[in-house]
Amino acid sequence: MVLRESQKKPTFFIGLTIFFLLSLILLQRNHDPLRQTEVNTPEGASSNRVTKERTTAFPAIKQTRLPEASLKALQNQTLGFEKIYVINLPKRTDKLDAIRLSASVTGFNFEVIAGQNGANMSPKALPGPFKDSPGHDAIVGCWRSHMQAAHNIVNNRLSSALVFEDDSDWDISFRSQLVNFALGSQWLLNTPSGATPHSPYGDGWDLLWLGHCALAPIKDDPRRVLFENDPSTTPFNHRFNLGEIPDMAHYDNTTRIMYTSDGGTCLYAYALSYRGAQKILFYLSMSYYHGPVDFGIHDMCHDDSRAFRCIGVFPQIVDSHRGAGSSSKDSDISKGDEVDRKKGFSFNIVRSTRLNVEHLIDGQLSKIESQWPGEVPELEGPVKVSFRETFEH
Repeated sequence: MVLRESQKKPTFFIGLTIFFLLSLILLQRNHDPLRQTEVNTPEGASSNRVTKERTTAFPAIKQTRLPEASLKALQNQTLGFEKIYVINLPKRTDKLDAIRLSASVTGFNFEVIAGQNGANMSPKALPGPFKDSPGHDAIVGCWRSHMQAAHNIVNNRLSSALVFEDDSDWDISFRSQLVNFALGSQWLLNTPSGATPHSPYGDGWDLLWLGHCALAPIKDDPRRVLFENDPSTTPFNHRFNLGEIPDMAHYDNTTRIMYTSDGGTCLYAYALSYRGAQKILFYLSMSYYHGPVDFGIHDMCHDDSRAFRCIGVFPQIVDSHRGAGSSSKDSDISKGDEVDRKKGFSFNIVRSTRLNVEHLIDGQLSKIESQWPGEVPELEGPVKVSFRETFEH
């Protein structure tokens, strides 16, 4: 949408413009009612563009806050992306209702991609011989559902889209987390000082991995963006992951980090650029492939020859939710031991939106609950953002 200035009543519209800008600043400072952000950039720090072949020095980036255009884009109904999709099996209306409600209290809109049943797919449509093993149909269906997300991005020529699985959950501070994430990704992508990229998350990325169950950093890229004093960071003893994660021994219990990623597992939430979606379709649908879709995306981040640039965050800012009731409802891919839960929970999310949705609907912020009361320290002051270019020792 393009905002146009009126030629009439200039005094009134000058005042209206000032009011709008002040409102935008206040909104940016208060989208998480409990936190603000402070940025610390070492004087004279430089940034490096890292590929897996070489490291090249770039001029210093002194930008300590996002450009106004980026901040404004992040406040829209698609969180700074051109579109948001949620993958949902048509029969799982329960999951669709839950994520629609969560999105409504967070303030974003999405379109639904109908999840596929692998049993209904022709073997001729598969890019390789998927193993006929337990869960085969679900694995094939999951693969095709994520391919459909990439297909939609390419078909509609979208500059970017954020994709959620329908059991995803996030912290009540999700919007302010994304402001910090955008600041970090712009730095990792070497956004020149004073420049405004086309995407508020920077230009040149293929995939932003927001929700996962493990995410490894590129081993020869030491750069880290640190978010210290962050009350939404999962405590050490409640972090649950299923693969390689970064070494967090140098950071305290309230520090989250961002980095360029060598690959991960689970696809609870991720963003694709137009080029990223093109590459997904080429390597995982048009080329020979026969495995779980997250394994394929992991390999794309890992394989130098594919030039697929991935940026991620740990601990993750989106993860999966397990609702109250029978645990048989949890997954549409695998079945575990059936348990009857009196209350739901979410992995790695401190102040779960789903578990606090009633309080958010009623506007009762004083009743917001942590999943681990008493284990998350009461922090004072803003989240502190800093940039590191060498490995910690």
